[in-house]
Amino acid sequence: MSRFRPRRLGYLTHVVISALLLVAPGATAQSLPGEVTAETKISSSVGGLVGPLDDVDGFSRSVALLGDLDADGRPELAVGALGDDDGGSGRGAVWILSLNDDGSVDAEAKISATAGGFTGVLDGPDQFGFACARLPDLDGDGIPELAVGAPKDDDGGSNRGAVWVLFLAADGSVKHHAKISATSGGLAGPLDDLDDFGTSLAFLGDLDADGHLELAVGAISDDDGQPDQGAVWILSLAPDGTVVAETKISATAGGFLGALDTGDEFGIGLAAPGDLDRDGVDDLVVGARRDDDGGPDRGAVWILFLTTDGTVKSHTKISDTSGGLTGALADEALFGASIAGLGDLDGDGEVDLAVGANHDTILGLGAVHVLFLDGAGGVRSEAKIGSGIGNFGGDLDPVDDFGIALAALGDLDGDGHADLAAGSLWDDDGGTDRGAVWILGLDAAKWLDLGQGLAGTVGPPALTGAGTLLAGEPVVLSVTDGLPGGAIYLIKGFVLGEVPFKGGVLVPGGPLVITPPLPLDGAGALLLPFSWPAGVPSDLQLVLQGWVVDAGGPHGFASTNGLLLVTP
Repeated sequence: MSRFRPRRLGYLTHVVISALLLVAPGATAQSLPGEVTAETKISSSVGGLVGPLDDVDGFSRSVALLGDLDADGRPELAVGALGDDDGGSGRGAVWILSLNDDGSVDAEAKISATAGGFTGVLDGPDQFGFACARLPDLDGDGIPELAVGAPKDDDGGSNRGAVWVLFLAADGSVKHHAKISATSGGLAGPLDDLDDFGTSLAFLGDLDADGHLELAVGAISDDDGQPDQGAVWILSLAPDGTVVAETKISATAGGFLGALDTGDEFGIGLAAPGDLDRDGVDDLVVGARRDDDGGPDRGAVWILFLTTDGTVKSHTKISDTSGGLTGALADEALFGASIAGLGDLDGDGEVDLAVGANHDTILGLGAVHVLFLDGAGGVRSEAKIGSGIGNFGGDLDPVDDFGIALAALGDLDGDGHADLAAGSLWDDDGGTDRGAVWILGLDAAKWLDLGQGLAGTVGPPALTGAGTLLAGEPVVLSVTDGLPGGAIYLIKGFVLGEVPFKGGVLVPGGPLVITPPLPLDGAGALLLPFSWPAGVPSDLQLVLQGWVVDAGGPHGFASTNGLLLVTP
């Protein structure tokens, strides 16, 4: 380590070394990055919803945050109920819920064939509400609009599908609307029978800065290439909600070079989390829930890096066998059924994702995977939320389809934790298959594995951390898989450096603090327990890495992964 000049240890590292002489108290219950810190259920019998919901309504097939429509300080959440029977069997509906800080319902409105001022013609079963997405204020009245998918609409042919653009009033009712289908709204298409256009929706912003906003629309049964491979349409919208231009992304169109197979249902989930590759153009994440990587219908997520015309510049894939996903997916998990951009949940400067796998876990209860991305479209770390998993205490039953829909809610209660709405489509509260929505508080990442380990004699050593990072609480740093009987230097920085060093990558950056060499035991391990000190600022980011003196490394060293910690 001759290129570093050891100096007086910073106060945090000094605490760690001094604490080698202390005995840490017993571990306390805690949530981990991406796990649940709080939960509220909205259903026919809990959470303040008056409704009523009826059997087989499928309340929560879609969820979308609208913002505060009426400026009362409470945000509104749109929730689709694809099986609602207002006006006829399976026509569908959308509920507009005003949420309290704890995620319960303060007030509600309903939009259907018979409610909410909506005058569009719905037939049975159109499944209006199968998808929802917030649109900005198109008509200049200061209130955002709502796009609603009806994939079983029969305009032009059987189940070709449609999207309704609803111009909302402050009370959540509909002032007027536009319809986009095979026969209306300016869509050139073509759409074919059974395309299911409108199965998913995501607002992309103005990709080409021409003043027209872009909306992504999934059509999971599109047959480009092979039957039911799926497709996504990128629609440029006029202020009246009609289409002025369009681009199609599929196995044979839009510059997409990913390999799709028959029945993949590419387009079942959509999210527009922002400009992931920092080229000035927002990107799109697309689910393909019946992708067979690793096993039948395990599912996949495609990250599409877009150009200004809505075509695909490049892509990455996250599945059971690619993209860095380490948590095994079950057969028929349907990973990718829903997607939500979470913003930067862990404070590493990269956008993170929530991905629904509505048949994952035993008995198909469903799950949500929280993916911490690495900046290149791959997974750096992950967490899972499901029945008894991820600190989630909700009672799920077989085939509840938890995770069928997802929407990021920001921070509802101001507690510093991001909140997430998750659909549980066939929940039986109050009656059969009525459905429910879970409002989940998510813990910010405290410890994030940054990778970049360098192998030595026994492979790459591993650095892990555990603890809440709250004053007086126990914290443990652990090193495993180092050179037995060797020595390790721990290096601390305040930013990511990621510069080449000794045949590997030095992950910490900025002013560096380096400990004296610390001894590894006969198994190549080191345990550093201590109590977290008081007075450490919140949102402080520290980047740690260990370098082991090891002749088996490229230049006499092996290195652990980098480890990012963020104080609460």
